[in-house]
Amino acid sequence: MNNMRFFILLLLPLALSAEFYYSGGKKHTLHAIKKTKALSQQRLFSFQSEQGKKLSYYDKIIVAYDDMSIKEEIEKRYQLTHCKTLTKEMFLYQVQTPTKTLDIANSIYEENGVKLSHPDFQRTKSIRALTTDPHSSHAWHLKDEVAYNHADINIEQAWQYTKGAGVKVAVYDEGIDITHEDLKKNILKYANFNDTTTNNPYLPDDTAHGTACVGLIAAAENYHGSVGVAPESSVYAVRYSDSNVSMDIIAYQWMMDEGVSVISNSWGTYNMVDAFEEVLRELATQGRNGKGIVIIFASGNDSYDLDNDTLYNQILRTSSTIADESESPYVTSISASTINNRVAAYSNHGNSVDFAAPGGSSEIGLYTTDTTGATGYTTTNYNNNFTGTSAAAPLVAGTVTLMLSVNPDLTRTEVLQILKVTAQKIGDYNYDEEGHNNYLGYGKIDAGLAVEMAIMLKKSKLKNFARRIYNTIN
Repeated sequence: MNNMRFFILLLLPLALSAEFYYSGGKKHTLHAIKKTKALSQQRLFSFQSEQGKKLSYYDKIIVAYDDMSIKEEIEKRYQLTHCKTLTKEMFLYQVQTPTKTLDIANSIYEENGVKLSHPDFQRTKSIRALTTDPHSSHAWHLKDEVAYNHADINIEQAWQYTKGAGVKVAVYDEGIDITHEDLKKNILKYANFNDTTTNNPYLPDDTAHGTACVGLIAAAENYHGSVGVAPESSVYAVRYSDSNVSMDIIAYQWMMDEGVSVISNSWGTYNMVDAFEEVLRELATQGRNGKGIVIIFASGNDSYDLDNDTLYNQILRTSSTIADESESPYVTSISASTINNRVAAYSNHGNSVDFAAPGGSSEIGLYTTDTTGATGYTTTNYNNNFTGTSAAAPLVAGTVTLMLSVNPDLTRTEVLQILKVTAQKIGDYNYDEEGHNNYLGYGKIDAGLAVEMAIMLKKSKLKNFARRIYNTIN
């Protein structure tokens, strides 16, 4: 007990001297990190967030307006230099005095007519894969011929109707091996939002995770290695930014402009900010000509209860919760199930979890593509044991791709409703009156039933349309 009191006393001065920023309609505390001389010269200001994660920024802020008529006045009063237009209402600015970046952002947020304002944070993305050592070569996530627990996603039933042709699906991740023998056929476009000197996302030193995720969605049927959930889909291989939020926004805008229907994200930061939430909202509500882009996020592998404060927050008596991208109402959050049809012990859980999909465990993972040669997880071109919510999320993205292939007119809301009513209530877990469970969401996805219901909904709409035409004529 004395040790705990001593620990709290150590933290107390830190809390009292803390800075803050606005996001999600409330203040978020930032605790100072001692700056090195080198960092100071680069005008980089680094802090520790309420979740104990590092947040940094230079001299730039992101501002979005509810009332565009105040834009020029705000720019003039705060002496802002326009850098980039991120969306129609969101802009990246440089401030005149770098040491005042946070204060200026906060003051602008408090102005009437401003939707959001905060520094252009650098956030550390963490990939959501676990163990990746070779184990056993089984694609049980597609067809369970190992334990016979019906742990797969019922893909063969879906493949009777489609294999994803005609749908653009993006994987936003680390580097991706676009030359891989099992992937190159289906990669339609690629982009690098981390390195502006090259468009190619392929960098051999960190392509294993992204390559594995793409393979689970779109590895081709070509007598090589693995096969993806949607082996005839058109893939956008997009390397994410390791730096600023503004680059993530630009990347997402590019994907929307390119007509992407599904975006798979197997990463997270636990540092959600308003600007990124705003671009998620835009894609989910306005993408695909108003039908909405389906944005998939892995829920994370830290066994966190996403609804509760962390120990760090409890000690400091703050009220914030873990704010992860997967918790946004504009994304679909995925937990991982095992070959025993149980939730994986590592999966984060909470009310924000929407669905589960096979992610494996330490006993057996998923079979997918690996970086060509010896620079990936293995010394071969394939990985026998890719594990984590990183593996589960692409399976859902692939399933949605199949659904949109047979019924491209589905709205984002309709896609999610179909997934809800067709999901399998695996295990002996308790589900609430709406059929939701904080560990598995609405259950493990069933690709076969989801595709068939997408077809049924299309036929139903066509029948209703024909009936309306008939009634109008007669």
